[in-house]
Amino acid sequence: MGPTRTVINHKNLVHNLKLLQAAVGKTEIMGVVKAEAYGHGVNEVARTLVNHGVQNLGVAFAEEGLGLRKAGIRAPILVFGAHLPEYLEEQIIYDLDITLTGLHQIEAIGRFCRQRQKEARIHIKFDTGMNRVGFSLDEFETLFNILLKEEWIKIAGVYSHFSSSDEEDEEYTRLQIQKFLQLKTALKNILKNGPKFHIANSAAIMHYPESYLDIVRPGVMLYGYVPNPDFKHNWPLREVMRLISRVTLIKKVNPNQPVSYNRRYYTKKDTKLALVPVGYGDGFNRRLMNRGEVLIRGKRYPIAGSICMDQFLVDIGNDSQIEIGDEVVLIGSQGKEQISVMDVAKMLDTIPYEVTCWVGVRVPRFHEVVT
Repeated sequence: MGPTRTVINHKNLVHNLKLLQAAVGKTEIMGVVKAEAYGHGVNEVARTLVNHGVQNLGVAFAEEGLGLRKAGIRAPILVFGAHLPEYLEEQIIYDLDITLTGLHQIEAIGRFCRQRQKEARIHIKFDTGMNRVGFSLDEFETLFNILLKEEWIKIAGVYSHFSSSDEEDEEYTRLQIQKFLQLKTALKNILKNGPKFHIANSAAIMHYPESYLDIVRPGVMLYGYVPNPDFKHNWPLREVMRLISRVTLIKKVNPNQPVSYNRRYYTKKDTKLALVPVGYGDGFNRRLMNRGEVLIRGKRYPIAGSICMDQFLVDIGNDSQIEIGDEVVLIGSQGKEQISVMDVAKMLDTIPYEVTCWVGVRVPRFHEVVT
């Protein structure tokens, strides 16, 4: 086992979930675990969420849902993505809820269900302003004229997605809420079996309680982050991921010496460089060159020069305390210091989702699971 790993703190995951449960009350929760639970490790995260009261799970692609089923997860799983008809059969076989995004899907789903004598559960997605995936509101009548003839298709949910609920300007989000609530009212007389309506993502959960409806869909907030570094909130979330490695080499270097590829860093004095075996091959972003920091023995040290595929260097000065084998924190806390996912996202002018999803497959996840 190599020296680099992510440590996933399930105690913090449960803490964030409990904050959410207290806020939404009896509204059901759909824990969003797509993209390997935002890089945190999908099977273990999904188990913890379900074991602590999450009723539903959401993924982007059918193969993610199949993986959860094969891992023994039995909770309802909604596949968000739009799929070609030939990829729908496995979703029905494995009892995955299908997102209906186009009329072309209905015939394929109905035909397969009749052949198998097996019901399919669908959630209809409507586009209320994202202009990405979902039926337009003016397709309403055509859709239900076709769909309600299919006896093997169960409409389990109706949903939409916010375009900009993390922005300070609330006008567009409130317009989307209004459109979706009007749709909900219009569907009451058509859908007698009570599908569940949902639109609220993490940002909406924090700012728009009127959007909770039957289900909320928290994603990034479960993992202790908010949608962007400038997002204002008062939720005491705790970050779940910690990315750590160890010092594998310490090298003495004279003043005014170039360091690593393309000589992008020069030493200013007699110093020591510590080698950390993490690189962009592990998802550690090259733009942290000469900008990022790490924690060693509770102190901050600057990254010196290029982030290589498998390693980078840290200028530790003449600190005689640091030794080969010492823990290096790239994301997380050590002593009184912290480098948060949000800190890294802000430095790179990106969002926390991208930072955690970057962490590559060759970095093992160690799960500190709660019972």
